[in-house]
Amino acid sequence: MAGFRKPDVAREQLVLWTHRLDDSLPADHSARLVDELFGSSAFKPLFADWARQYHLLEGQPPYHPRDLAMLYCYCMLNRIRSSRQMECACSNRLDVIWLMSGQKPDHSTISAFVRANHKRVKDLFGQVVRVGIEAGLITLRHEAVDGTNIEASAGRGLVYKESTILKQDQDIEKEIAQLEKEYQDNERREGLLCVTDAADVPEDERLRRLREKRGRLRQALGAIQRRRDEKSREDVPDPKPIASTTDPDSRVMKDKEGRSKPNYNAQVVVDAGEGGALMIVAADVNDAANDSGQLMEMIAQTQETCGKLPEEFSADAGYNTGRELADLEEQKIRAYVADKSDGIRTKENQDAVRAVREGRTLSLPQIEALPIDPHTKLLHRSCFAYNQQADIYRCPAGQTLTLFRMGKRYDREGGLERKRYKTAACGTCQLASRCCKNPIKGREINQTEFEGVKQRMRDRMKSDEGRARYGLRGQGVEPRIGVLKSVMGVRKFLRRGLASVKSEWLWACLSLNIGILLRHPDRIRSVMQ
Repeated sequence: MAGFRKPDVAREQLVLWTHRLDDSLPADHSARLVDELFGSSAFKPLFADWARQYHLLEGQPPYHPRDLAMLYCYCMLNRIRSSRQMECACSNRLDVIWLMSGQKPDHSTISAFVRANHKRVKDLFGQVVRVGIEAGLITLRHEAVDGTNIEASAGRGLVYKESTILKQDQDIEKEIAQLEKEYQDNERREGLLCVTDAADVPEDERLRRLREKRGRLRQALGAIQRRRDEKSREDVPDPKPIASTTDPDSRVMKDKEGRSKPNYNAQVVVDAGEGGALMIVAADVNDAANDSGQLMEMIAQTQETCGKLPEEFSADAGYNTGRELADLEEQKIRAYVADKSDGIRTKENQDAVRAVREGRTLSLPQIEALPIDPHTKLLHRSCFAYNQQADIYRCPAGQTLTLFRMGKRYDREGGLERKRYKTAACGTCQLASRCCKNPIKGREINQTEFEGVKQRMRDRMKSDEGRARYGLRGQGVEPRIGVLKSVMGVRKFLRRGLASVKSEWLWACLSLNIGILLRHPDRIRSVMQ
């Protein structure tokens, strides 16, 4: 029996010839490519400008921003996210030791670097995108937009109602006032007993913590009021008056499992066109409860980062608002935005709706095939055909719904002009039980000022070209979000506050883009020359 393998090197063995640090990594190791990329001419001006913000006057020389940026991005690519884990990697991982040339920044230095450079990371992200464009990895033919909820660094147990937060704020205010009075009395007595200036005594730790907690409570109250002011629809209740006292900028949202907890809404735009490498071209974070109203903002960020407007965009139904569709048309931006379900799921549904729009009398099978709205359990709005010239609607029973009132409607898009159509024939109609809740009041159809632009988008999405172009979205943006959350581990933010989580999300997207560049070394080396 040959026995077990023996150690290659005995720990106590003296060696005559030592290895170089450079010998610890193979020639094609990803750490070498990261160092080559960040040290190339494409990034030298950016890091030179970054280094000029340091005041090198006295004290220990600081770490170069290029080294700390490399460390953060490389560690993110290897699922090392916290500053303490990065500090540990600088001492224990050969690839990180090589990348940092043996430098060992502690966790506070790494954390302070990220915290102090919210704007700089955006510049670095933009430069990586420009390198991708020059290398042909970003084509700007089709950009797909999507959002996902990322859990905030705040527990569900520290989410309180507005009344509870107000009570806590009042209690802390009384406690702070009492402590301050005690300290003032003590200082007065000490001033009479000794010559030492009592003002030089450091602030009590308890008082400092109370003031910090009071600040968080008031931030939470401010967040509740801000969200209440943002409500644009008058016929719905105010948002729940609750907020997290740990991270007041986060908002309580439901995740896919139906659990309510503090979250942020993270947005990404991915270059999903043919010939591209699915790089992220824009990223942002906000506290919005949904994606409504965010499409134009992400398009503007994409244009700013890339230097020009891409050929087309795609987004899911969460971004579909009449106002933004109108803005897309006005700015001549070609987009493919899904609409909420029109209830047409089968060929029978489609044939029945087509018969209504063509003015034909429906057969019994066609009546049974009319699509049903999943929310109201009544005939879907798509079953009513609109005649633009006569400004009337025709229902499946052949009755005419005429305009009877005009007014303003307030919803998630703000104030919209609204037309309301109705007929008096519902009371005797055989379809009334399937069409309206109260046949005496009848069925009412509402139409906003953006009905035309919404219908044009529906027609575009139903075309063969629309289905094909929209299909690129599922191949691009959704897999990238999956990589960020499942592969890189960004399911929960480590930092608190909107500005900090924006920066953390940008670092994650930037690191993912660098990982894509590393898979195409020959193409990026042509740009780095």
